[in-house]
Amino acid sequence: MNPDIIRIIVALIIAVLLLAQFQRSAAGSRRRLAFGLGAAAMVVIATSNMVTTALLPLMVVGGGLALAAVWLLWQAYQRGELEDRFDRARRYLESERRRYDEHKRGGSRDD
Repeated sequence: MNPDIIRIIVALIIAVLLLAQFQRSAAGSRRRLAFGLGAAAMVVIATSNMVTTALLPLMVVGGGLALAAVWLLWQAYQRGELEDRFDRARRYLESERRRYDEHKRGGSRDD
């Protein structure tokens, strides 16, 4: 399969995944805007792989959109919009750590 087609398909799949995150995010949040910009960046990048005559301008636009999306996610993190996600990840890691420690103290069941 042609590498350009693979890049187009991957970029479009990523755009669809980012759109799903966009829809699940709270209205008016920086996260929502970041996911929307990220999806737009992936569509622009996929388009640039299809239209090679405008490759450079489209890649610059796509790169700019991607950088803006990353910046907005950083701003969302700084302002606490992602705090619930980080709390859930921390709780999960702590429970896994406790479960691992209990299993390690109890020995292997295969012994």
